[in-house]
Amino acid sequence: MNKDDKSKILKFLSDEISNSRFYIFAEFSGLSVSEMEDFRRDMRKSSSRVMVVKNTLLKKAFQTLSVSMDETGKFMEGPNILIWSRTGDELDAIKHVLNFARSSNKIKIKFGVLNNTFMDSETIEQIGKLPGKKTLQALLIGGIRAPLSNLIYNVKYPITRLIMVLKTFSEKKEKGNG
Repeated sequence: MNKDDKSKILKFLSDEISNSRFYIFAEFSGLSVSEMEDFRRDMRKSSSRVMVVKNTLLKKAFQTLSVSMDETGKFMEGPNILIWSRTGDELDAIKHVLNFARSSNKIKIKFGVLNNTFMDSETIEQIGKLPGKKTLQALLIGGIRAPLSNLIYNVKYPITRLIMVLKTFSEKKEKGNG
């Protein structure tokens, strides 16, 4: 790879990482080409990208970012991949990475960065256990809706009950007169 290619890749990596909502750095070993393609395809479902990058290029790319090299430098050994997303749901992508890592046992998460905050692999595992964004939204809407539904029921029920009593009373009165 010549210097021009390296500088293009470095610029691409710096731009992608700096504009990403999150990125995960993981070690891969023994991953076949077809397994890597399956992993990339799976990550595309969550609007994420996967790229195998030389550690020296990643070190140079990280030097342009707000994440400390002290935190990331110790993880820059062995064959590594970078997983990132600029637009997708971070939690969904993290869950996809963790599921693939568990099923294949060939990917080991080293660290991640979410909203410019460094996270170790244990933190990423904990985040992966959280419910998805859509589930949390549904829980929030249900939590807001439940008291309103109860209020409407409590206001509506006495009126409905009164109408039912009056209707029963008028039916009895009609039977008595009829």
